[in-house]
Amino acid sequence: MTIAMKYVAAATAVMLAGTTLPAQADDETTLKISHMFSLTHYAWTQAGAPFTQKVAELSGNKLQFQEYPAGQLGKDYISQLNSGLADVVVLVGSYTADKLPLTSVSELPVKYDSACEASGKLWSIIKPGGSLYEEEYKPQGLRPLFVALLPTYKIMTTTKALKSYDEVKGLKIRASGAAMEQTVRALGGVPVQIQGPEISDSLRRGTVDGTFLSYNSAHPYGVDAVVKHGIKGPSLGSTSVVFAMTERKWESLTDDQRTALETAAMQVQPQFCGWMDADEDKARQRMIDEFGYAAVEVSNEETTALQEKLLTVAEAWAERMEEQRKPGRAILEAFQSASPENVD
Repeated sequence: MTIAMKYVAAATAVMLAGTTLPAQADDETTLKISHMFSLTHYAWTQAGAPFTQKVAELSGNKLQFQEYPAGQLGKDYISQLNSGLADVVVLVGSYTADKLPLTSVSELPVKYDSACEASGKLWSIIKPGGSLYEEEYKPQGLRPLFVALLPTYKIMTTTKALKSYDEVKGLKIRASGAAMEQTVRALGGVPVQIQGPEISDSLRRGTVDGTFLSYNSAHPYGVDAVVKHGIKGPSLGSTSVVFAMTERKWESLTDDQRTALETAAMQVQPQFCGWMDADEDKARQRMIDEFGYAAVEVSNEETTALQEKLLTVAEAWAERMEEQRKPGRAILEAFQSASPENVD
């Protein structure tokens, strides 16, 4: 081998090594962040954007982001991470149940009083070292950065006025995941799997009679202008949002960059859930004022009775996980009993 050839080989080796070694302190790194939301969706304006801006600020602009919203890079976000197509993604639990089945514990009708309480409970088991992390994220080389659990879902319908949950029987109701499908069935409804951006058209066409949704999710998907009736009572479950990256990418960053990510995440998580909790009642009132939405709030007696009935949904979920040789009962118990972490 000539000296020139040796030089080229050595330079090539250095370049290849640079793809796996941690970034140097003076390097500026741009992370590609991919998600399903539009840049005007509250999950981005209240969580994604503040997070990326705070990371840039804390890192002295050494760590910045390039956004790929609205599924521009595709819908398989875990594959995007594994292939390096994206560095950070936003995982929506109900749409990743095939690869993150235990995370669907967050969709179950588990009792909680606020999005912050629910988000804090989820974070306590999904953070590095938590039981859900150890069982589901660590084996796949994934690292959750922060999470949100949306306010508990309500039933909203187009033409059928609901006075009690008994009147859900026979209605076609949109559900966002397999766990939520079981909740619809427990109420006597017929679950239909439809993704968020398609809900409004499906309601208009009559493909479904109603939907499970939080109030503050109604406007981004145009649902607030379509539904006319609703019913509010016990927790019907919700949907999780997990900002995540690979451990491999995490290890490639400098200590300062990792600190910036952690600090920003722990600031944004309580701010985001706090915003959702404050906005939920405001969103409901906007639906009433602007679109004539009429919602019935059921009695405490019916709420208590239905909450007891819905316990069977969680038990059935745990049993299905166990049949798949996954620790469903342990994860359900951990989520139910968790003390909320990183909430105001």
